[in-house]
Amino acid sequence: MIDLLFERALENGAGGRRIERDEAMALAARITPDRLHALGQAALANRRLRYGDRATFVFNLQINPANICGARCTFCNYAASKNDAHAYVLSEEEILGKISKLQPAEAHITGGLNQVWPYERSLELVRRLRSQYPDLHIKAFTAVEIAYFAKTSRRSATEILEALKAAGVQALPGGGAEIFSDRLHQQHWKNKIGPAEWIRLHQTAHRLGLPTNATMLFGFGDTWAERIEHMLILRRAQDESKGFACFIPLAFQPGEGNFLTHGPTPLETLAVLAIARMVLDNIDHLKSYWPMSGVETAAAGLSWGADDMDGTISEEKIAHLAGATTPKGLARARMTETIRMAGFVPVERDGRFEPLKIE
Repeated sequence: MIDLLFERALENGAGGRRIERDEAMALAARITPDRLHALGQAALANRRLRYGDRATFVFNLQINPANICGARCTFCNYAASKNDAHAYVLSEEEILGKISKLQPAEAHITGGLNQVWPYERSLELVRRLRSQYPDLHIKAFTAVEIAYFAKTSRRSATEILEALKAAGVQALPGGGAEIFSDRLHQQHWKNKIGPAEWIRLHQTAHRLGLPTNATMLFGFGDTWAERIEHMLILRRAQDESKGFACFIPLAFQPGEGNFLTHGPTPLETLAVLAIARMVLDNIDHLKSYWPMSGVETAAAGLSWGADDMDGTISEEKIAHLAGATTPKGLARARMTETIRMAGFVPVERDGRFEPLKIE
């Protein structure tokens, strides 16, 4: 019965038809080498229906204004107390200087929960970026940061989002979702908002006309049942608000001194991508995030359903402070070569996933 259900799920997934919960669970029930290969074939057929052999990337810069954070998530090697050796705070001039030097198409801004960069200062940064760089696509502040801004400024989340949009924010990143599991929320990030509030904030952003990304952290003690549930919750939310632009599975980085010594294997990462491609039929884009999976695995992920390789990034701190051995950034030439070597056609895009040029 399981094998028949698996075959039916593959057929529906490959054809772009909606997969129900029992079918999704069958895809993840027993991932042997043969079944992983079958998952990849079905996910590749699905992504070719949508995008053919094109694979996109963006020339972007990741900006983390400060890593001081009081959330105390168990899995995080990025966050620091203000007196820690790896603590840092960027100034407005340093941030603007990075934009001026690199001239990226997109700025991706996230930071820690702190009063060094509170709501008012963050809002003013967006205003300055929009004023000085009118063509820059600004994707800024996770739902966790929006909730923190609301709490510390005594405003509603809707007010915060409206003000950020008016200042120049055009989209929200998908960080802070972790995995939609109350069990793991209480165990690993209980000082941050949980699954229900994360979804609520993103749907509020969607209603205001702000598209958002969605992430899922995996490989840190989560189960396949929890991963599937995470995807199904996102799918239901997307059916309602239709504002998720992209889904990004994030392979856990164990870092130094954490509760696990190893993250997910490359094959596990590919399985997550393939199943996500088939389950999330209403979220257009699936990102193979190379800073956490590695460049080679991310490139392989294009054959397991992903259609986007994120971007050149230029400076990435969060994964690298957790011990990621990937490059800090990829030049355009390296990105296009990687995509070509994986058997796909590189397409540079903007922050809205609109193509700029085919390489």
